[in-house]
Amino acid sequence: MITNILLILFVLILSAKLLGGLFKKIGLDSTLGELLVGIIFGGSVLGWIDPHSIEEFALIGSIFILFIAGMKQEHAEEIYKDKKAVRLGLTLLGVTGIVMSTFFYFVPRYFGVELNLLQAMVMGLAFAIVDIGVPAKVLLSKGILNLPAGRITLRSSVVNIVFGLLAFTVLSIFVEGSIQNILFKGIGIVAFLVIAVALFYFLSQISKFVMRIHIEEAEFTLALVIVLALAYLTELIGFSSVLGAFIAGILIARLPFAETRSFSDKIKSISFGLFVPLFFIWFGLEINLAEIWEYLSLAVLIFVTYAGVRFTITYLHMKKYKFKTPGLISSSMLSVDIESLVVLMIALQIGIFTTGIPLTLFAPSVFFSTFFIVVLVAFFSKFETKKHKKIKWLG
Repeated sequence: MITNILLILFVLILSAKLLGGLFKKIGLDSTLGELLVGIIFGGSVLGWIDPHSIEEFALIGSIFILFIAGMKQEHAEEIYKDKKAVRLGLTLLGVTGIVMSTFFYFVPRYFGVELNLLQAMVMGLAFAIVDIGVPAKVLLSKGILNLPAGRITLRSSVVNIVFGLLAFTVLSIFVEGSIQNILFKGIGIVAFLVIAVALFYFLSQISKFVMRIHIEEAEFTLALVIVLALAYLTELIGFSSVLGAFIAGILIARLPFAETRSFSDKIKSISFGLFVPLFFIWFGLEINLAEIWEYLSLAVLIFVTYAGVRFTITYLHMKKYKFKTPGLISSSMLSVDIESLVVLMIALQIGIFTTGIPLTLFAPSVFFSTFFIVVLVAFFSKFETKKHKKIKWLG
């Protein structure tokens, strides 16, 4: 067992970059390589590294993930004016969330896994949240990212994620379900919103001063301080720290320096160069391969259920509005990744789950969804392209 933190970070980061790069070269997501590093060095294989040794680094990674997601809400006004995108995003979240919550409450018990109502709802919500990274990559590779179909896909994903995180925050209120606790958290929400609004006006003023003195490090430091402060504040009042990080991203995105290349590069370097990979490695370290094998049939059933619901909803929505590539777009919406994983990890941290079974059931879907997205996108891009060329030729 390696105990020196410097050696641990060296081994994990180097391995993650090598395996992540390898997975990227063969057309898969680099996060799969990072996850595999965790599995290899964790208790399931070599047993060299305890997941608790990098837990704090991983939690910072989850904060940066949601901070960056919040910064992508820069043009939120346009997104929420797109009624088709809002309708699709909310339908995906609501229908998939209800179906999967019902599934997790009733079905796992036949496989020897008992989940209470709150746990089933959190699991259902995690599988209802759409990963925005995969759709963006798929649409970009097929040249339709900036077309109407691409815009509605990305916008609906943003709506889905925002309301999914809000739903998780509401669910977290009931971890300690006493009336006094719920009332305290309700007051905390109001106080947090007041602070966030006041902070926005304060940042608008101070950012002008920071821009005027042209110190790029000051801009980055200001953003970092705001992220950590809001993450701590939401945690202090009993919510997930990622909610504060997400709101910090929304606030920072509206400041002048957020648009500069140097600021963006610094944020991406510290996030994706260090903390985000450690988050996925931590996930891998927590995985128990023996348990995954034991519950593999349940995991397959979970994937088939949530993927079927998501694909059907998106396909029907795209057909309704006469988009030309409904299969391609529906295939890109099957991924579960960062945001869903953050929800489960935070649920473990705040005590909604007391065992690692959520990760055991979630991990196979990361692999399944990535594999089937590659296969389905290849099929539909060829099938639908040929179909529309034929229709165009006959017309």
